[in-house]
Amino acid sequence: MHTVNPTLTLPFAAALALAPAAHSGSFSISPLPPVGDPIGFAGAFAGIHRGHLIAGGGANFPDGKMPWDGGKKVWHDRLFTLDLNHPESGWKPAGKLPSPNGYGVSITTPEGILIIGGSNETQHLQQVHLITLNADRQATFLPLPPLPEPLAQMCGSSVGRTIHLCGGIGKPTDTTAFNKHWTLNLDQPATGWTEAPPLPAPGRILATAATIGGRFIIVGGCSLAPDAAGKPARTYLRDAWSFSNNKWSPLADLPRPSVAAASPAPVSGDSLFIVSGDDGKQTGLASPTLHQGFTPEVLRFDISENRWTTAGNLTAPPPVTLPTAPWKNGSILFNGEVKPGVRTNQVFHFQLPEKP
Repeated sequence: MHTVNPTLTLPFAAALALAPAAHSGSFSISPLPPVGDPIGFAGAFAGIHRGHLIAGGGANFPDGKMPWDGGKKVWHDRLFTLDLNHPESGWKPAGKLPSPNGYGVSITTPEGILIIGGSNETQHLQQVHLITLNADRQATFLPLPPLPEPLAQMCGSSVGRTIHLCGGIGKPTDTTAFNKHWTLNLDQPATGWTEAPPLPAPGRILATAATIGGRFIIVGGCSLAPDAAGKPARTYLRDAWSFSNNKWSPLADLPRPSVAAASPAPVSGDSLFIVSGDDGKQTGLASPTLHQGFTPEVLRFDISENRWTTAGNLTAPPPVTLPTAPWKNGSILFNGEVKPGVRTNQVFHFQLPEKP
């Protein structure tokens, strides 16, 4: 039997009592009802359609045993929906994904929510679907052109009517990550995915994407290389890049590494916000049980100044490997991982000021 840690799951009534985040002039955190699963999910998908948050998929350890104790990681296909105009009504079941899936990219568009690539227990996936919500508040799926190859742990965002993807790996056993860059024109989806100029930097997984103006931004992540045993070893990255006018340009380096922060990153005006992330300071611990959780620090990047600053700290257990969904001058943060193997079912609105 899995025992839920109440400090991680934050029941709605308790969550409402959370103090506002530090530096509230930079952002504020408002709790939403926790998703209807006592454990929560990492690598889930999320987006907004018809005023509803649709979220699900991802993976967890439902028997409560961690992987180093022989626990089995399970990928999920369940979807949930929350009426954002009446969140007090709670989460409702919204059907299932076409198959269990996690660690892909989800992007909110005017037509619905794009679910791109991802993985299951045995392989990475090429499938792409547009999710919409029907009159019965159930998810419906429109297949779109598949990715040119299987892909998971990449990042992506939309720039106008163009979807950008970058990074990722093609197989669970890969020891190097892609620096490939793919685009899809939403006005001509039948033309499929186009290979764009690759990132002129190490390939990476678990980077954070964002869109500022007409620029596609990619931040951090980690590169992979085989270790002495042939297993993938991570190098934590601090670089940031901007793509526009068909070329990449370097941005100022992050003040710290950031892996698996909330993506796409919340954006306000000319600023993007890196919410939490694995900074690599706790790698090499004698046991994963000694892990103290991920950084609560929120970083802000002002593209007009090409400068990083600290925006404040989260006041809830900081999650990584989580999707975001744009909502009311901010982003909804859905679930994630708060320690190695440990998920949370928390859901928050990360709200930014109107004039950053």
